[in-house]
Amino acid sequence: MKKALLLSFALMLVAGVAFGQAGSVGVFADPLGLNCNLTDAPPAGLKQYMVVHVYTPGAAASQYRAKLPLCMTGTGAMWLSDTNMFPVTVGNSQVGVAVAYGGCFVGPIHTQIISVFAMGTTPACCRWYVDPDPSVGQITGTDCAFQIFYPTGGQGIINPISGCMCNIPDEDTTWGQVKALYE
Repeated sequence: MKKALLLSFALMLVAGVAFGQAGSVGVFADPLGLNCNLTDAPPAGLKQYMVVHVYTPGAAASQYRAKLPLCMTGTGAMWLSDTNMFPVTVGNSQVGVAVAYGGCFVGPIHTQIISVFAMGTTPACCRWYVDPDPSVGQITGTDCAFQIFYPTGGQGIINPISGCMCNIPDEDTTWGQVKALYE
């Protein structure tokens, strides 16, 4: 019984490593994917946000949707256009987009600039999620061997406030606490 549990745990660790290599696709304030705290400060006007594939040791493509959140559009913000960083891009950020990188790249991989006309009135702590392209059902990508993998969807925070920041570290745990889950 213990051998079966250890084997199951080992397989989960291997799957976790493979999943971790897929990285994450998120909306950022910068093209390097370092700042996911976004702003919609007055005055009204053009705002630009970056979609970046981060934490991947090698990727050749991704497919996702980065639709403007209701907390932003509800105050009058409107999507204007995407500027695609790679020439082979099908679709757009609002309905679903597939981006071929044209080679194998290590993250961060800046895929798009989303241009928005915003009123400068988006409420604090407005969460902007990257989610699956509805035509696929999952956020997908391909690695450098053209094998499909599944990046996670990142989250940008528009007008962050204390207690609502996107860079919150995971809760610490010990190896003993993990083992206790499987005993």
